[in-house]
Amino acid sequence: MSTDRPAEAAAVVPALARDYQRLLRLFPFAYRRAHGAEMLGHLLDATAPGQSRPERRDVVDLLRAAAREWALAPLGPTASERRAATSVLSVVLPALLAIPATRTIGFGVSLVLRDDAPPLLPTAPMVVPWVIWALALLALLAGAGRTGRALAAAAAAAATVTVVALVATGEVHAAYLETGWAVGIAAHAVVVAEHERTTAAGGWQRRATTAAAVTVAVGAYLVATVADTTRLGAPWWASVGSTTWSTQAVVVVLAVIGTAGILVARTRQAVPILAGVIAAVVLGRSQFFWSGSLDPSTVDLGNVLGLLAFSCGAACAGRWVVNRIDELVEVRARLRHDVEQAVGSGTGVV
Repeated sequence: MSTDRPAEAAAVVPALARDYQRLLRLFPFAYRRAHGAEMLGHLLDATAPGQSRPERRDVVDLLRAAAREWALAPLGPTASERRAATSVLSVVLPALLAIPATRTIGFGVSLVLRDDAPPLLPTAPMVVPWVIWALALLALLAGAGRTGRALAAAAAAAATVTVVALVATGEVHAAYLETGWAVGIAAHAVVVAEHERTTAAGGWQRRATTAAAVTVAVGAYLVATVADTTRLGAPWWASVGSTTWSTQAVVVVLAVIGTAGILVARTRQAVPILAGVIAAVVLGRSQFFWSGSLDPSTVDLGNVLGLLAFSCGAACAGRWVVNRIDELVEVRARLRHDVEQAVGSGTGVV
């Protein structure tokens, strides 16, 4: 009787293994390399006797997990890399996003207080997403993690709906301008959810660091633009062109900061997400995808999709570079360890 089960398993397991391997190919390559063999072993161990095809429940779970891993791929394939990335991004992203949030909310409040208040969607389309995001940030800083995660997800959903609504109503140029910030809000929602899942409950030090970074970022923006707003007689939330910083200068500064960050082990894992968000924001303020014309009326859905594709490409390229650097660091550490062992053994013999 004991020989029947191995014979049956030998006939069934190869077919199951082939089907499960095909499903595992849907996962990112780096994740498959780190966890693929372990996942395949668990899936085969959980199969019932005589089973010849994956169960529908397993297929749905694998598809859902693959989609989740692709969304988290820029954070890294391993839990340690994701913890390192989210620890940095949970501070840097709020500081980056607080500037447009403060400006847009201030502008929206000024519109609401006017007697002849215009419609918010064409005039200040991102007011609602930014308000929800600001509430999420306040909840996170207050230690209400569950509420903050829910509000961050709601802000990402509201930003996505806003961009889609702008495209649907013909305000494609406005959608093009706001797509970068919608990407940033969505990235922050993913970072918050993953950081709370993989990291123990953060103490007051992390929340204080985030609050300080947000305060410094908003204060630095106000100081940098006060000369232009005063000279033009514009309110502080107005989008006025700075005579001090050009787009080229901003790109150079960001490139230098990104290069420095990618060389430092503590900040390296955060670079891919920042690259994707910054690429979307900077290109959204340029004419790079403007259908070959400087006329805003020529912007169409293809420009918005091109901007999103370039943002995803920048994040993927950043992750590829970070993975290669991590591999080089591991090889150097292994070689150094082997040399130290060889020198130590040689000294011991002498």
